[in-house]
Amino acid sequence: MATFRSSYSFSKIICNIFVVLPFSFPDQLIYHNRLKWNRNNMDVITRIFAVALFALCSLTVLLMQTSTRVFAAETAYVPLSKKVLIKVVDGNARAMDNMVVYLQAKELDNADNVLQGAQGVADPVEVHQKDKQFTPYITVVQKGHELQFVNDDDITHHIYSAIGPKRFSFKLRQDDATKTMVFDKTGQISMGCNIHDWMSGHILVVDTPYFSATRGNGIAELNGIPAGEYELIVWHPQLKSPNHRQVFKIRKNNKPLVFTATLNAEMGQVPEQKSLDDFEFLEGYE
Repeated sequence: MATFRSSYSFSKIICNIFVVLPFSFPDQLIYHNRLKWNRNNMDVITRIFAVALFALCSLTVLLMQTSTRVFAAETAYVPLSKKVLIKVVDGNARAMDNMVVYLQAKELDNADNVLQGAQGVADPVEVHQKDKQFTPYITVVQKGHELQFVNDDDITHHIYSAIGPKRFSFKLRQDDATKTMVFDKTGQISMGCNIHDWMSGHILVVDTPYFSATRGNGIAELNGIPAGEYELIVWHPQLKSPNHRQVFKIRKNNKPLVFTATLNAEMGQVPEQKSLDDFEFLEGYE
């Protein structure tokens, strides 16, 4: 809108100058001292000024409309940032690693500017059972996408969901070492193993393609985000806050963005997935 007003004011000034110009000079300045102009000549000059004025005003309006359309298109479709860095720290400014971060759109700048597709992840997300542990401990999957359980051990696991929007319970033997599931509801799912009771893991299903996890320096990277206003959610199953998450506001910004999310909730201890000793399989799991 600033471009529109600026172009409009400029056109008014130019138009006013050319409207007043033919009538502002006294006769002695209009008539050259060597050429004697008559009233007919003045009529011709006036018509020339009128034609020039019309052409100039038309050109100004055309340029004004073109610049306005270009300006609007740029603000509607320029991404929030090519690279958005989210840094998560605790109340003492210490970097927090392995924290899930994701963006939920509150308002996009244009109706066509929708959140589409995961960030280049076409293959199913994988949760491995290796050395009698869930790896990774936390897995994030977009709603409607596949998640594959992979048994890397030479023993049987009995995977089950303890809480969450999707309930499951299945055995994963060595000879059929994978199982694929689709998660069509958002929320947190806690899971364990009925044979190895120290095993624990978590799945978070989100309705957005823009998610990641912080590294050791507390920073996560998100890419290709449409311009708009977002809620940033920081989540971890051991975060001692309602629903194990904290919400932050991110305003629209067309410049590279680094956002620091300071947690005001404490973190609990992440449980060790470790057995005291090995034991024989229970009957029915061989």
